[in-house]
Amino acid sequence: MVVDGALQSCGIGTILIQAAEQRIRARGLHRAELGVEECNPRARALYERLGYVAYGREPASWDEEAPDGTITRYETVCTLMRKELP
Repeated sequence: MVVDGALQSCGIGTILIQAAEQRIRARGLHRAELGVEECNPRARALYERLGYVAYGREPASWDEEAPDGTITRYETVCTLMRKELP
């Protein structure tokens, strides 16, 4: 999930996470999990504020497409977080 920089701090991330949690509950599940890049402390602070707790870390990677159409492999390390849902 990414919120455009110009729209950050408007509550959009909170609304998106709450909507995702609602869908998780609707499926009968009681825990949400996510990974946040270690180089993104602002996002981690949001998740912590919403009740997520770090429980580990792992490498992650994905392909990214540049505006010119070239594909590059992005590699990072993510903190794994979870939240028990009522």
